[in-house]
Amino acid sequence: MNKKFFFLIFFAYFSNILPLKSDDKVTFLNLDAVLNNSLIGKNIVERLSDLNNTNSNNFKIIREKIRKKEEDLIAKKNILSKEEFNSELSKLKKEIDNFNKEKNIKINEYEKLKKKELDNFIKRITPLIENYTVTNSISLVVNQKNIFIGSKKYDITGDIIDLIDNNLKK
Repeated sequence: MNKKFFFLIFFAYFSNILPLKSDDKVTFLNLDAVLNNSLIGKNIVERLSDLNNTNSNNFKIIREKIRKKEEDLIAKKNILSKEEFNSELSKLKKEIDNFNKEKNIKINEYEKLKKKELDNFIKRITPLIENYTVTNSISLVVNQKNIFIGSKKYDITGDIIDLIDNNLKK
């Protein structure tokens, strides 16, 4: 008796709170595609990619210089006195530590910039998407990443990309 009563209350509660209306329009949007295919998004992705490539190339150059110094030191091991070798080894270790610190700083700066740029992008496109949903009587827009299967007719990605390209400038 108690289980039936609980089930009845549970069912009544959720049927009143979460009504499913057939006139509610639910669509989905692929935010990654919007970022990668809209003009302003492409610009952001390109700038971030260029910065990341520049940082990576600089890291490779410095890493190669350090590796060469290490090889030179190993080659001189039998020539140098033990004190000179340890001194050079100590300098090399400091240089490696400094490189790792600088690398971590650059990576953190890049991640902060990337987050800032993406947050700014979302802030700029949100009013356009909100206006689109009001204009087209859309009740809910879901990110495509969170959808297992959905009909392509509910995908508004292309419309949003066109809207962004027509209304936002780099």
